[in-house]
Amino acid sequence: MRLMRGGLAQSSEVPLDEVSEERLLVLRAQESPHAFEPLYLRYRDAVINYCFYRLGNHGEAEDAASVIFIKAIRGLADFRDRDGSFRTWLFRIAHNEVVDRLRHRARHPELPIDLFRERSGSERSPEDLAADADAHVRIRTLLSTLPPRERAVLELRAADLDTHQIAAVLGVTEHNVRSTQCRALARMRTSLTQAGVLSLEVVGD
Repeated sequence: MRLMRGGLAQSSEVPLDEVSEERLLVLRAQESPHAFEPLYLRYRDAVINYCFYRLGNHGEAEDAASVIFIKAIRGLADFRDRDGSFRTWLFRIAHNEVVDRLRHRARHPELPIDLFRERSGSERSPEDLAADADAHVRIRTLLSTLPPRERAVLELRAADLDTHQIAAVLGVTEHNVRSTQCRALARMRTSLTQAGVLSLEVVGD
């Protein structure tokens, strides 16, 4: 990727780290909504996965993700990189959208939602896919038993947000994120082992 100055590419290729590349993509998208696509492609899967873990329905997760990115496009002109990154800002939008949908669901209960997410995996055996689906359902079931804050922290961690970003999304301190994660993992470890999931690895900073 080439750095831009005055709308023209410089003659030499300058390597960009991930943060600098993201900032450049944001600046371009702020100048023109048509340039938002690289940001969308960068975070689409992570946002859909996060919504699915929270909502439990793949179709609703995709619908929520569409709304989230529409809100992001509309609000991008006012985005300022003050408290972490575009990723933090985007997942704050995602968190609020999911919370709104869960509140709506509580007020308007529907039929049970589907628990299985369709995944491509033609190279894997049906037995492996079934085992993964079963483990996924069990983990989601265990997550549903956690207090809301503990569940939110683990789900954002599963979406690959770091401690600083999770703290910004939830509006809490980084110490609170770490202690909440420890409590959540302590609650889940024994249950996961009993459920047949051999280990639970959550990588954080």
